[in-house]
Amino acid sequence: MNGFKSAIELLQPKLRQSFERISPADVDTINEIRLRLGRHISVSTNIGNRFLTGNGELTDDSAFTLVTDFSDIEYTFKNAFSYSLHSYSKELSMGYITVGSGNRVGICGTAVTNANNFKYVETIKYVTSLNIRIAREKRGYAQKLIERCQPPSGILIIGSPASGKTTLLRDVTRLLGSRYRISLIDEQNEISATHRDRAENDIGELTDVFVGYPKHVGISTAVRVMSPDVIVVDEIGSDEELKALEFALHSGVTLITAVHSESFEDAGKKRIVKALLSENAFQYAAVLGKNYEYEIIKID
Repeated sequence: MNGFKSAIELLQPKLRQSFERISPADVDTINEIRLRLGRHISVSTNIGNRFLTGNGELTDDSAFTLVTDFSDIEYTFKNAFSYSLHSYSKELSMGYITVGSGNRVGICGTAVTNANNFKYVETIKYVTSLNIRIAREKRGYAQKLIERCQPPSGILIIGSPASGKTTLLRDVTRLLGSRYRISLIDEQNEISATHRDRAENDIGELTDVFVGYPKHVGISTAVRVMSPDVIVVDEIGSDEELKALEFALHSGVTLITAVHSESFEDAGKKRIVKALLSENAFQYAAVLGKNYEYEIIKID
């Protein structure tokens, strides 16, 4: 099942039918489905935010478009957690859960914090918004990047949220994983879309997947037990992740990772990226723009 079909399976049947009426051309532009209690149902597309009518049309005008009610939120929320919230307490406290096809459902509501540490969110109540982010396999997307960066080189993928970073990482993993030992650190399960013991996405024959591991733990463990040629990890940012990546780098492992930023210059100002650049961890950067286009930069 592809990402869009898997995403709308989470919706109430009546609402799902409206999404099924969307034209294939419009479906291909949709990155996210947004449900906000009492407000018009919207989708995030390559050209901006649009609203959904009952007959499946996407429009820039919210008038006469569908409105999210409590039953829409409740049905999708419970469906995402397989009607077993107690089994997913960790995911609920983090505010998201990865579902079929690698899609991710983000949750917005009222936080319930720990009595002894108000900075720690234990769970969420009064859910008011859901964001279904659609994962896509885009075969061949990384082909020009891999051809430019052979033999395996350190690559930093840069882009804003929903720009295609994870999609590019997924295809990089697929292509390199047919020739090199890859350790994929897939904390949020968005790249491999592993269900039980099998990856639903094609990530290459030689790829070993660490699903659900905190990134720094997964990186360190991979170096110690899987002797990878390359480590692939998404959305780096913490001091612990920096230490783990430096450990991998000093162990002779090639790093391919991604970071939120608008440009190579902005990314270079981030402390973790700046530190890795100073150690020559990356030889190339791929900077994503609109419509899944990207520029390849050679790092001197």
